[in-house]
Amino acid sequence: MKIQWFKHGKWPKWLVGLHHYTIASFILLTVSGIALYLPALHAPLIPYLRIIYNIHILLGLIFAITLITPFLRILPKGRRIWKFDWTLPLLFGVPLVFTGIFLWGGTVFPATVTSHAFTWHGLLTIGFGAWILIHAFYKALGIRPYADGIAGRVNPERRLFLRWAGLGALGTLAIAVIDPVAIVRAIRPTGTRADATHVPSPSPGVQRFGAYYTVVEGYPSMALDAYHLRVDGHVASPMTLSWSKLRSLPPYSEVKDFHCVTGWSVPNVHWRGVHLSQLVRLVKPSSSVKYVNFYSFDGVYTESLKLSEALDPSVLLAYEMDGQPLEQAQGAPLRLIVPKMYGYKSIKWLNRVEFSDTPITGYWEHYGYPAEAYI
Repeated sequence: MKIQWFKHGKWPKWLVGLHHYTIASFILLTVSGIALYLPALHAPLIPYLRIIYNIHILLGLIFAITLITPFLRILPKGRRIWKFDWTLPLLFGVPLVFTGIFLWGGTVFPATVTSHAFTWHGLLTIGFGAWILIHAFYKALGIRPYADGIAGRVNPERRLFLRWAGLGALGTLAIAVIDPVAIVRAIRPTGTRADATHVPSPSPGVQRFGAYYTVVEGYPSMALDAYHLRVDGHVASPMTLSWSKLRSLPPYSEVKDFHCVTGWSVPNVHWRGVHLSQLVRLVKPSSSVKYVNFYSFDGVYTESLKLSEALDPSVLLAYEMDGQPLEQAQGAPLRLIVPKMYGYKSIKWLNRVEFSDTPITGYWEHYGYPAEAYI
C-alpha cells in the first residue's frame, strides 16, 4: 500500500505535529532549565526540583527523538523546504542534546567536558531560542528572506538531513576543546552585577567557575587585618585565630575536581589551606562532639558536617586556589572545601567553626537539599 504523504499541497499531519512539538518542548525545556539553574527560582521549588529535573530529562529525550525522526522516514517527494528551517534546528539541537547527555551523565564524563558542556548548554539554548523567535516572526508575516542561495529551498532528502546533522555533530566536538566562557568574555565584557550568572575575571592561571553564587546582596568582603576565625563549641580551648595565626598553621594542599549541584564542574583545582585536624589539635573537642558546624560572615549561610566527614583527608579550609589567594567571589579570605560532596557544602566567607554534639541545618538544607551531598 502506497503511503499518501500529503495532498492539496499540505504537509502530512505527523510532520506538522512533530514540528510544533519540537518548538513547544524546547520552550518547556528552557523554562524547566531556568528553574533548575537560578537560585532565586529553584529555592522555593526545592521540594519539586527532582520532579522538575526528571521532566526536563524526559522532555530532552523526546526532543532528541524529534530531531532524528526525519532521518528514519522518507520525507514527501517534490515538497521543497527552506534550508534554514532544518539546518539551524539541527545545528543548535544536536549539540544541545549531547551537552544535555554530558550533564545527565554527571561524573561519568571527565570534569573538563561537563564544565564546558554546562556553559555550551546555556549558550545553545539562547541561540536556539533566538532562532525560534526569528522563525516565528517571518513565519507569521509570511516573509521568506533570501529566496535563493543558502536560505533557499531544497528537496528534503535523507542524505541532506544527515549532512546537516553532521554539522551539529561537529559543533558537539567543540565542547571538549573550546572554552565558551572565554568566547563570551571576548564578545561581551564582564559586568559587575553580583549574581549567579556573573563570572568575574580570575587572576592569571586561576580557573573559572561556571557561576559564583551568593545568597546575599553582592559578594561579602573583609580586610585581612580585620579577619578572625572563631573556633568554639564543645571544646577544651576555644580560640579566635587572626589571619596571621591561621596562615602560620601547617599548610595542606590537594588537587581535586569541584562539582556544583546545578551541573557544572571544574577539573583539577589546586587548593591550599588548613586541614581541620589542625584545629582539632588546637581546641581539643570533647568526646561528645559528633558534628562540625560552619558559619559565614555574610550572616546567612551555614553548613554542617559529621565529625568524620569534616576530618576526611580531602576536606580543608582553603585560602588559595590554583596558586593564588582566593578572590572575593570565590569566598576570600577563607572557605571550606568538601571535594566529595556538591559545592553547596563548601561554605564561603568562613569565619566560625563550631564543634558540637548536634548539627545545625545548612542554608540549602533548610530549603530541602540533602545534608548528605555525596557526588
